[in-house]
Amino acid sequence: MAQQTEIKTRVTPHFTLILDSEDGSPSRTWRLCPTYRAIAKIEEATGLDLKKVSDWPKISSGRDFPKIVHGLLEKFNPEVTLDAVLEVLNPEAQRLLSDEIFSLMFPGVVDAMKKQQDAGATADPN
Repeated sequence: MAQQTEIKTRVTPHFTLILDSEDGSPSRTWRLCPTYRAIAKIEEATGLDLKKVSDWPKISSGRDFPKIVHGLLEKFNPEVTLDAVLEVLNPEAQRLLSDEIFSLMFPGVVDAMKKQQDAGATADPN
């Protein structure tokens, strides 16, 4: 009898974004999750291949980034509209979100880049 192969996987990683309101109303919580359904939706909306590191510098902050955030909300917060995303995004939030999204899309790459940078910074050029 042939032995069956078993593959175990974990739940798709995600992170939580807490939106503090400026008007005193309760905070909202969004969970961003890079499922392949979300990635496909984002790639269709932006024309970018999010699984290629080389496409990340091409992301337009005003045109593409809100679509990326909106797409990543698909699994846990499908009720959130693109307009709602545009209402809360700002340059400060974008930098933090972009770094976190990149880390989710490319697990281990950020650590590898940091190690390479640290090694280069301490290496003797002579």
